[in-house]
Amino acid sequence: MARIIRQRVRVATEMVLLFGLLGSCASYSDQIKEVDDAYTAGQYDRALASLKASGVMERSQDRLLWRLEAATILDRKGEPEKSRNLWFEADKIADELYTVSISKTAASFIVSDASTDYEGEDYEKVAIHSMLAHQYIGLGKLDEARIEAKKINNKLAEMNQKYESNSRNKYSDDAHARYLTGIIYEARGEWDDAIIDYTKSLELYETNFARFIKGKVPSGLVESLYRVLSVRGRGDRIKALTEKYKTVLGNRAIADAVKSSRDDSEIVVIHELGIIAPKRKEEFTLPIGDQIIRFSFPALSPRMIYDAGTGIEIRGKAFFKAENTAYLDAIARDTLEDRRGRMVAKQMTRLVAKAVLTDQVRQQFGPLAGLVANIGAAATETADTRSWTTLPQAFYVSRARVSPGEHDFTIKTNGKVTAVKHASMKRGQILLYRSFE
Repeated sequence: MARIIRQRVRVATEMVLLFGLLGSCASYSDQIKEVDDAYTAGQYDRALASLKASGVMERSQDRLLWRLEAATILDRKGEPEKSRNLWFEADKIADELYTVSISKTAASFIVSDASTDYEGEDYEKVAIHSMLAHQYIGLGKLDEARIEAKKINNKLAEMNQKYESNSRNKYSDDAHARYLTGIIYEARGEWDDAIIDYTKSLELYETNFARFIKGKVPSGLVESLYRVLSVRGRGDRIKALTEKYKTVLGNRAIADAVKSSRDDSEIVVIHELGIIAPKRKEEFTLPIGDQIIRFSFPALSPRMIYDAGTGIEIRGKAFFKAENTAYLDAIARDTLEDRRGRMVAKQMTRLVAKAVLTDQVRQQFGPLAGLVANIGAAATETADTRSWTTLPQAFYVSRARVSPGEHDFTIKTNGKVTAVKHASMKRGQILLYRSFE
């Protein structure tokens, strides 16, 4: 009898240690807190050193994450080629992880999602192309930027086709991406293509994408669509747009002024603000029979955007305030909520497997071991809160129409001067810039 008691105590102790090891790991956000602190402070060398010291780079299950984080830091540091290569690698890894190995899948079913490879949230996979498009814009490579921007909606369509029709993401088409390609087409004088993408972008801001911006439909988009329509002589479309957006285009005199300004030059800036809100756990426990069952899901709460003083200041003229074109906190929140419904079936399967295992332990080794197994099973049922923490919180676009000629201007993002420029603007020319804090 004493031997049996010792055996049960030993089994219980081993299970406590096992589950303790599984559940004692610090959260991902805790592990890279120093990285985020240095990154936010603009100390990019320290951020890279802290990322390396965190151990994320050595963990195979986090190979996607460290590339995303390192690429963003290198981008901010002014090393675009190294940054791009890592984003390209991350995109490839994310695609490969659609098909996970049997062993990794088994681990996620037995322990938790956090125990397996991090394959990225849908919004993160899309954001790789957003960041690449912005970087190319900053480098003046508009063809490459357009290609990456188009990949955004192609990838969204591809991902949503994999889900049942009743469980697809609300984030299924990106108005910001359409707006970017519209700007690029307009800058290249490809009016019909600009009309197509501006129109689609406007439709999205009016409907599904309205939940993913702060404020109203960007007035710069409405005015730009008006101009390209006027270039192509689309009278019927112009009339309809004017009627619908009286508050933007105003009366006939203002509309005519916008129309006549099509020969003016324009400065356009893509702004990236803040860092995305971190994931957190939403969880609850339920007593079922003689066991405690714990449910745990990743969630995210959007934070306030600080956008004061974001825009273009033309020397001797007005300040042209930027408009929000994508609120990534809101996109991430809804993507996680949509994924929750798809997670339930997998989590229920895992919970049933844990319950069976716990019951087997109780029958074989007694109530004490069964209790420990139940506690361990509940403790390891924890949401995966890993995420791309250096991703911006929001995207903005500012547009300033100016007459052809010499212009000095300052670009500001969240009140910070990010560039002081001089440009010799040609008739009808559009210059694109990128700015971040």
